[in-house]
Amino acid sequence: MYYSLGDLFWLFLLILAAWYFWAGMAAKDRVRRIVKAHCAETGVQLLDDTVMLVRTRLKRDKSGQVRLLRQYEFEFTSTGERRYSGIAVLHGQRVNQIQLSPFHMA
Repeated sequence: MYYSLGDLFWLFLLILAAWYFWAGMAAKDRVRRIVKAHCAETGVQLLDDTVMLVRTRLKRDKSGQVRLLRQYEFEFTSTGERRYSGIAVLHGQRVNQIQLSPFHMA
């Protein structure tokens, strides 16, 4: 059985898409766990126990390697009455930034 170059291209594209999906799910779970721990340390509660991917791009890290930079948004509460937003940035495998919007402590 012989495969044409077009068949190999589509197979490669399918494998690449599967890898991107799998790596994205693993990254999202990693960020969710880190954000949840950060919220607990800060004295706030991560709402819905979830983060949402809002942006993906390529960016060089400190060593010059091109890596995926993923930006996630999440919501948290400090009093249980009001929702606040936050941002987490994952560059490669490292969470570079977790930013919480200003919130009112109880």
